[in-house]
Amino acid sequence: MTPTGQFSVQMVPADHPYCRHVLAPDRPPNFQALPDPPVPGAPADQWWPPRAVDAGWLRTHRPDVLHVHFGFESFSLAQLQHAVDVLRESGSALVLTVHDLHNPHFRDSRQHLLQLGVLVSAAEVVLTLTHRAAAEILHRWGREATVVPHPHIVPLDQIRSQVAPEAPGPGAAEALAPDGELVIGVHAKNLRANVDPFSVLPGAALAVRRLRDRGLRARVRVDVQEDPQDPQALGRLRTACQERGFELWEHSRLQDAELYADLRSLDVTVLPYAFGTHSGWLEMCRDLGVPVAVPDLGCFADQATSPAIETFTPGRDEAVADAILALLDRRKSIRPADPQARRVQRQALAEAHERLYVQALAAVRSRRLVTAG
Repeated sequence: MTPTGQFSVQMVPADHPYCRHVLAPDRPPNFQALPDPPVPGAPADQWWPPRAVDAGWLRTHRPDVLHVHFGFESFSLAQLQHAVDVLRESGSALVLTVHDLHNPHFRDSRQHLLQLGVLVSAAEVVLTLTHRAAAEILHRWGREATVVPHPHIVPLDQIRSQVAPEAPGPGAAEALAPDGELVIGVHAKNLRANVDPFSVLPGAALAVRRLRDRGLRARVRVDVQEDPQDPQALGRLRTACQERGFELWEHSRLQDAELYADLRSLDVTVLPYAFGTHSGWLEMCRDLGVPVAVPDLGCFADQATSPAIETFTPGRDEAVADAILALLDRRKSIRPADPQARRVQRQALAEAHERLYVQALAAVRSRRLVTAG
């Protein structure tokens, strides 16, 4: 324990929107929240690869609770097991939140599942974000996971207040742009492994044709970071957009304020995930009141029930177009998240985490007493 009598919690990473937003919004936590350890040779704000998962760092610093969220893909199975062993020797508790059952940066999930297996088996407490993910964890590893919903991504003071919704109706898309042009955004991000914009481009083109049949002007804007993980895919994306008359916006990584403003300027956005589990981007769209179409895979649709979310089957052009038009037709009834409701949710998440940390520490103490006896 820390000298103040509080216990210490090292989140991995500490400075991530998800991790910051499971702390209470209006009071200090009842534990000492430790910052990310500096990474030698890296910029001050870079937390990866996380030193807090390294066995040597753990042996020296001995946090009471190590709460792993992201970033352990850079560690071998032996290194993770070594870290687990050091935690046991030090009397520290391991808490794990399973965000990804399939790491979005790798097409082959086998190594990630093995890494998860080491952590899930050793953790005193396992959390995840949806009941569907919890069922998979139980099926695969026999561990009960506590389900905690995804917190807000946009800071509470930047979520615009809720406005009374207008009643949607058939043909509501016509009211959105009587003299203007509807903008359909497709987000290719940095073309990481689980992003496949090519799977939704034909469906987006079909949506544009169907809107034009209704007398509406519409265009598709695909945006991608100018330093993508897959440069060859960027070349193919340029060609695909040119062939369909789509705008391709290549840009540097946007600052949060720039990203929020850009998303608000869209009438609907499409997330072209090829695989995955949960999505912070989806939560960001909910916060901002931006209609978002997501694939019916992973646990994306299980994160929340919201008129701002519509699902489609990847590769089925009609399904993509249907999702886009359904969102446009109820666009005027979609509003930003209620900041007070998000605040209340965050307070509940903070209280749940504090209880689970105490539970994890109690499990460690119980195990040590049994071992000593």
